[in-house]
Amino acid sequence: MCTAREKCLKGPAMASILRWMGWLLIAFALIYVAVSGLYNSSNGLLPAGILVAIGTQLLVQAKNAGDTNEKRSFFHLESCVLAYEEAAKLLLDGNNDRGKWVEAGRALAHAKTLATGIVEDSHYRVLALHQLKYRGIFHDVISDKPASFFYGAPNPSIPTDDAAKLSTAPERRGDISITSTLKELYVGSIRAVWESAQWPADYQDPLEQKFSDEERGKAYVLFPGLYEFLVHKDSWHSAGGKLYPKQNT
Repeated sequence: MCTAREKCLKGPAMASILRWMGWLLIAFALIYVAVSGLYNSSNGLLPAGILVAIGTQLLVQAKNAGDTNEKRSFFHLESCVLAYEEAAKLLLDGNNDRGKWVEAGRALAHAKTLATGIVEDSHYRVLALHQLKYRGIFHDVISDKPASFFYGAPNPSIPTDDAAKLSTAPERRGDISITSTLKELYVGSIRAVWESAQWPADYQDPLEQKFSDEERGKAYVLFPGLYEFLVHKDSWHSAGGKLYPKQNT
């Protein structure tokens, strides 16, 4: 099964195929003319002209397809970011209002769908940058929250059992008596926020590269404190407030 990233690259792939075929036909036409010239024949001019015409048409189609893909990709990028912004706006104040969480969850679901329509690599990288920001926001929304918070309790510090009872307790709204309410957060909306706070399974950290020996040599001269830190980490491991020597392997 293709990943979302693989699916989103199908549009540019088609434009690339059309461009490749166009230039290939033009190349064949030039070869045809060259071979005909060797035999002092003018019979190759008409077929070569047809190949050039078809190749040119394919190049035009490739350009049009590329332009269309870029515009559509940018539209999906903007819409996806707007969906993230709307969800964050609804939850940034730390509320546990069921209605707002459902709205936010739906916005995040739309953002997930819109993201699959991003076909330009540069747009995809911009999306990853925005997701990096919102991942932290949504993590803070659900982290360190007690169970009573998700039951919609006005005071999350109350015991979980009491919060569960209050989530469906009768209440009066004006002249209307409601025998049972539903205040607990919808699990689907919680999962949408939780999912937006996770690192994707295929995430590639751009900070994986380490210092090379040559770079360490430069640090020794220009940044002695940094060099000492790197050398110290090579020999020692810190855990629980204590230092432990690393085993040389």
